[in-house]
Amino acid sequence: MTNILTDGLYEIISLDKEAVELQLSDASHPVFKAHFENNPLLPGFLQLDIIAEILDKEVEAIINTKFMKPILPGMCIKYLLSKTKRGQRVQIFDRESNTVSDMRISWQDR
Repeated sequence: MTNILTDGLYEIISLDKEAVELQLSDASHPVFKAHFENNPLLPGFLQLDIIAEILDKEVEAIINTKFMKPILPGMCIKYLLSKTKRGQRVQIFDRESNTVSDMRISWQDR
């Protein structure tokens, strides 16, 4: 099933159990045109939806989120995944290894 919001939004560069690297589309993608006009960035909910989509997971609960830096069109980002006592930690890094987002969630297979 294709997600209309993420269709064409990213390209997977590398994928394994603990890390996923993506190249985001340019600012012409509808998501960036809608969020926000003249100041495009990747919405927080899509940061989580993208990794859940790639790994075929269903998010059950968001325990904690921190968005430290904006994720902009055309960026290359890397998701690092690790288990925690209460679920899953999802960290997102930019190409320079700066943390841009840090989320703790619980999810299950779809």
